[in-house]
Amino acid sequence: MSNTPPRNDGSARVPLTDRVNSEPAILHGMTSTEASWIGGVSFAVYFTLTGMVIMATGLWQLMLAPLIATIATLWYGSMALQRVKRDRPDGYYTHVLQRWMSTYGLSKARFLRHAGYWSLGRTSEISLTSSLSPDLEHEEQPADAAVATPSPDQALVPMDSYQAS
Repeated sequence: MSNTPPRNDGSARVPLTDRVNSEPAILHGMTSTEASWIGGVSFAVYFTLTGMVIMATGLWQLMLAPLIATIATLWYGSMALQRVKRDRPDGYYTHVLQRWMSTYGLSKARFLRHAGYWSLGRTSEISLTSSLSPDLEHEEQPADAAVATPSPDQALVPMDSYQAS
């Protein structure tokens, strides 16, 4: 190890941090989680269908068909998923899928989807609203008030226009 200090001329390699919080893409922008889900579901479907065909026809040579079909599905599925994900933020299509599933009752709603009036759910008769100007009619006025107080409905007027009571 040398005793020379590191250079600060920008030539040092630093890790890229633009993908720290998301999975890296492995095939046409598809992550390993997406690939495992698409591959697992497609293999299960193709294995079942091929098994039925083999049982009906006796063509045991079709045993590799689920593997080949799964690879093709991954390839074309990754290209379709790439079109869906283009120009969208990370996790966009998963949010759309969760929203669609909650709309049709296939899963529990994970997002607030209420449009309209929101209620606090209070049942007491206490009002939390207050006016910005005090109600002067109900305030006690001193008996010897020399100047009349304007009502809240009146506009502000100069002091010399007040009349003594």
